[in-house]
Amino acid sequence: MKIWYFYAILTVVVWGIWGLFSKIASNYAKPRQALIFQTVGVLAFGLVVLAVEKFRIEWSFPGFSWAALAGFLVFAGFLTFFAALEQGKASTVVTLSALYPLVTIVLSIVFLREKLTTRQGIGILLALIASALLAE
Repeated sequence: MKIWYFYAILTVVVWGIWGLFSKIASNYAKPRQALIFQTVGVLAFGLVVLAVEKFRIEWSFPGFSWAALAGFLVFAGFLTFFAALEQGKASTVVTLSALYPLVTIVLSIVFLREKLTTRQGIGILLALIASALLAE
């Protein structure tokens, strides 16, 4: 197994647990508050990463700018995610929100000139079907 595949599977597992914990949090906190509380966990993990890197950062303005913009967008998405969880079932909200890679795929084709194989296109179609079947 290639290492990137292992990391991708680990991401799915960790994010799956994150979805469950987010729903539990939404039972006790309003969306904006849950977002603030989640930030505490992000900052704590950031400190762990900084310690592993021996508190040395290789500065890159483009790297910082794109990552900061991505961080802003992910937290905007978290806010809407928590708002959806407050009203909906975790199984439905997480399933529908998990379609975000489709946006990435389209943007990657348009802006990064990535190509899609027939097999990948079929995979996307099956993901859409699966999401429709899993959602209520």
